[in-house]
Amino acid sequence: MSEELQNVFDTVQEKLGLTNHKLERHHFFREKNHFNETIYLVSMEWFSDDSEEAENGYNPAGTAVVDINFHTSAIRRIVFVNGANSADHTLYPNAATKEDVIDWIEDITGLTFGRQFLIAEEQDYKMAFRAAVDNIPVSPSGFINVEFNDDGVLTLFSIDGEFPNEAQIEWEPFALTPDKYEPVAKKQCHLLTFPDQEAKKWKPIYGMEEVFLTNDAARTIPMTLGDGRSSFIARDKVLAWEAPLEGRFEQKEIDFSPEVTFETVRANQPHPDTLSLTEDEVTASEDEVLRFMRLVYPNENGKRRLTGLYLKDGYIAAEIKPAQDEWKNALDIKIKLLIERDTLTAVNYFDQDRLFEAFSHFGEAEEAVVAHEDAFNKLLGYLKVEPVYVYDSKRGKYIMCGKLDCDYGVNAVTGEVVKLNEMF
Repeated sequence: MSEELQNVFDTVQEKLGLTNHKLERHHFFREKNHFNETIYLVSMEWFSDDSEEAENGYNPAGTAVVDINFHTSAIRRIVFVNGANSADHTLYPNAATKEDVIDWIEDITGLTFGRQFLIAEEQDYKMAFRAAVDNIPVSPSGFINVEFNDDGVLTLFSIDGEFPNEAQIEWEPFALTPDKYEPVAKKQCHLLTFPDQEAKKWKPIYGMEEVFLTNDAARTIPMTLGDGRSSFIARDKVLAWEAPLEGRFEQKEIDFSPEVTFETVRANQPHPDTLSLTEDEVTASEDEVLRFMRLVYPNENGKRRLTGLYLKDGYIAAEIKPAQDEWKNALDIKIKLLIERDTLTAVNYFDQDRLFEAFSHFGEAEEAVVAHEDAFNKLLGYLKVEPVYVYDSKRGKYIMCGKLDCDYGVNAVTGEVVKLNEMF
């Protein structure tokens, strides 16, 4: 074992009070954060000296599973198996004293409570925190979770996501007023179809699509959530052809494993998804999507459209949705096609149309009677516009925005206002 790696293990053992433990095994992982930076993690499994032999390959009770950022030593996760903290308890907070928990989190993360994170939820023996800037949420956000056993001893700590510092914030007061955000909200009001489980039919519902609106109301920032979405390149290309293709699509096994070797970690090689798609790759991917559709969906000529491309663990992912958007479906069903980046050849796909099988016996939605204008006016009273600092990749800063959101919709046949989360 290299001296560099041994120093990492020794530091973790001392810092977390694992002196009565031995390192059983370790692994290295690579990920990309929202700022397009490569993060290398080392995951360690520390067995306590008095632990019993594990069965079926499981870690025995009291094992400490620890993940840290290899290059910064920042702790990402501590889990004590079966809720048995076998480390030096004096180095950990007790659930009985909230202030001690917060102080310990500040010490282990370097974050400041009240300026970078706030309490989001409190339960018996559990606390959750979220990233914030002076009580204002941020997006993408960060989350901290801690859990304790019945004796009040910490058994889990995890920190995920982003916690911006002051240098990453463009400070300004929230300035969005109704005359600025209502015209945008009106454009975000769409006619959707929801599955009504009770009536066994589709229902046409007007609903608001969430979006961030910049503080000057000059532009919107979509809420593109999920890994890989920071590399998303929007497209709106109907997939049509003169003739289908004959042949068979060869699916390959997909390797999404983030595990890497120590040599890769030491070299600090960039994550493949940090290398932006080139114009040539985008063009070639569009051609490959069309080839795939002609081969696998020959009867879907003109019925689908390519809506975007993004990077996913070394692959290029293409989103394919129905071309007809007069009736947007609330389930957002799509085909995800994976393209090898080095060969620019499609290798696998996931068709979410299978999710529709559960609704195949549902009756079609009735024709909308309520006008868009009337529906929007009904929803205005339920519209929520909240300040959020949103990361703007164009500026490389978090900027003040308003989050436009609405928990309610309007039945397009009856005009009734309904709560959307009760539709499923």
